[in-house]
Amino acid sequence: MSEDPSALLPPGLAADVERVTGASITAILTRSGGGASREGAELSLRWPDGREDQAYMNYDVLRAGAGDDAAFRREAAILRALSGPLKDAGVRTARFIAALPERRALLAERVAGEANYNRLRDPAQRSIVAADYMAQIAALHAIDVHACPIADMGVPQPIADMIRDRIAALRARNRAAGDDPLITVTLDWLEANVPAEPDRLAIVHGDAGPGNFIFADGRVSALLDWELVHYGDPMADIAMLWIRTLFQPFVPMPEAIAAYEAAGGVPVDRARVRFWQIFFEAGFAFTSRYDDPSAPPPPNLGMNMIYTTIHRKVLAGSLAAAAGISLPEVALPDAPPGPRERSFTLALDDLRGVIVPRLADEQASAKAKGLARLVKWWRDNERYGPAWQACEVEELSAALGTPFASVEQGRIAFVEALAEGSISQEKAIALCHAAALRSAALMADAMGGLSRSSLGPLQ
Repeated sequence: MSEDPSALLPPGLAADVERVTGASITAILTRSGGGASREGAELSLRWPDGREDQAYMNYDVLRAGAGDDAAFRREAAILRALSGPLKDAGVRTARFIAALPERRALLAERVAGEANYNRLRDPAQRSIVAADYMAQIAALHAIDVHACPIADMGVPQPIADMIRDRIAALRARNRAAGDDPLITVTLDWLEANVPAEPDRLAIVHGDAGPGNFIFADGRVSALLDWELVHYGDPMADIAMLWIRTLFQPFVPMPEAIAAYEAAGGVPVDRARVRFWQIFFEAGFAFTSRYDDPSAPPPPNLGMNMIYTTIHRKVLAGSLAAAAGISLPEVALPDAPPGPRERSFTLALDDLRGVIVPRLADEQASAKAKGLARLVKWWRDNERYGPAWQACEVEELSAALGTPFASVEQGRIAFVEALAEGSISQEKAIALCHAAALRSAALMADAMGGLSRSSLGPLQ
């Protein structure tokens, strides 16, 4: 532990926590936080009456993570409600302690248990915990949003209006970033396939799935990471759970869905689940934010880029599946090592063999591993990038009937063809899929086992 624990947090954050809570921080242990979107820390608190509490704090002081300030207020509101007026709803979560909206810091009681579902090896135990988790999601969805309004959660709105507002926002964001063809094609599909209103609105966790709950002794202890909570369609949580299985294995989706329905969850509409999966992937698939000098730095650039790459590959494949399109083979020609291959190897050896093993701080270790992933990506970009870009230029030239001198030129023409409606949906999705697959192949070594991530069947 540091002699000055507050030095482990962003400047002034520890003092703000003590001011808001009235407790003294006696120890701090930094953690890697909520995935790649937030940072975190375990805090030991001493209250004025001498009581001691163990707390966990997620924070996003640079506002680099998911959502906005309104989303943070919703997250704090649901935790406060489930710790108070809705504590008998049957939804288990960490007891709310305090929220610091100006720092996007949320403090709750630290719950004992395991968050890594994949450490459960026994299939029977995996099923027991998964069934209890799905029962928790069903209990959340069972809360009557009209009879039990929650301050700061906002007023329930028609789902179609929310979807169209979000599509419009994503279009504006895409235009500002230079019009990514994959995002454009996706938003066109979403706009043409907005589902009817659900039978009833629910409190939607927003980031449901493995990794976002704690369990112990075959039972879920607490649901975690409520930063995307909102009033909405219960099928959105089933879709997000499906997406999260890309990164953290769970029971097969048919088993999870059966457990949810058996626990009283609403009947699962698989077509709606597919819509929401594509809808969410559209937001996850933006790459431009990493090179935007006005955007705050992500907590872990290497992991953030890997997540985005996987989402783009899955999104392109999901669009093809939803549209009933068969995808052609994608050319991935080999290439000799680049001129800086040895320097990349030396850097990776230092990170793997010297730097990471000597880092006791979990947050620093996670960032160092993220840097190693970036070095691998830089290395493979140098080696394969030129040849694979040439393949994309050739495909764009053939599809649009015009020879292009560069990928950038071809992509601009591609977006213009989409706007004019002069390229078929089938051809457009195939081009987007080829580009996404090559990007994933460039990131494959950096991704490690995640390079094999794919969505399992819903039924």
